[in-house]
Amino acid sequence: MITGEPYPIKGLFAYGINLFHSIPNVPRTKEALKNLDLYVAIDVLPQEHVMWADVILPEATYLERYDDFVLVAHKTPFIQLRTPAHEPLFDTKPGWWIARELGLRLGLEQYFPWKTIEEYLETRLQSLGLDLETMKGMGTLVQRGKPWLEDWEKEGRLPFGTASGKIELYCQRFKEAGHQPLPVFTPPEEPPEGFYRLLYGRSPVHTFARTQNNWVLMEMDPENEVWIHKEEAKRLGLKEGDYVMLVNQDGVKEGPVRVKPTARIRKDCVYIVHGFGHKAPLMRLAHGRGASDNYLQTRYKLDPISGGAGLRVNFVRLEKAERPRLPSLTGLAKRPFDERRM
Repeated sequence: MITGEPYPIKGLFAYGINLFHSIPNVPRTKEALKNLDLYVAIDVLPQEHVMWADVILPEATYLERYDDFVLVAHKTPFIQLRTPAHEPLFDTKPGWWIARELGLRLGLEQYFPWKTIEEYLETRLQSLGLDLETMKGMGTLVQRGKPWLEDWEKEGRLPFGTASGKIELYCQRFKEAGHQPLPVFTPPEEPPEGFYRLLYGRSPVHTFARTQNNWVLMEMDPENEVWIHKEEAKRLGLKEGDYVMLVNQDGVKEGPVRVKPTARIRKDCVYIVHGFGHKAPLMRLAHGRGASDNYLQTRYKLDPISGGAGLRVNFVRLEKAERPRLPSLTGLAKRPFDERRM
């Protein structure tokens, strides 16, 4: 999208992904978006990346729409149905409707022979001898499972797609491609003087960066904290509840974010929960609360074999900051609806 190599990309549809909270090096993502002729965002919230879109297609929330079946083929496989609890509010449409309408306008009618999502789901259930009304009453259909490896062994073969048909610790194909055939440990880069390795993780209350504008969840978990070893916090003159700015190795600042001294972290690391630090004013509850780990990820390391991105290669230092002046979320559930919208 930036270089045009090996071919130019002129259009992008982003569905249900917060580009500025999911992809490292946010300035590079913004540069890529500027090179597009068309950027379409499909989302349920007015997040920052949505405001960059040429066209916004507002989707109904999960409580207002049918979705395709959830199909899980584990040892105990099951099929799960999502049904709407309410008609879509405002000028929003379900994702299936958006996809079908776009397809019809592109002349792809043969791929959308059904007119409603109910018709589509009914057809999907025919092979099981079920109908949609029966599935609605069940919600989840649990099917009989079998021990996975045992099934393959009865057929006289193994499920591993390797030359030997076994789990291979030494990979001949890697060697032929010029890679290490055995895993080799590469020591990670150490934090510079005065910096800490930035770690991040999830909250049991929130889902990635999608739920920070939900007033029920935000009353339970309104902002993230920066965990730092209690001895390091004491050395820096920080105590529980203080606020700091996080400054990474490239000078990018995030925060203010509240300090949480703890013994449950290494002395050379700090940790924050992912999903906070939104910069979209229309995200009234989430705007300006906490720090974004993604904005601090200005660099990454790519695995030469899998292409997977290593993101915990950024370092931050802590600068004391003033407590932010933000509206209180305490008791939000008891306030009138207009006040909850803030």
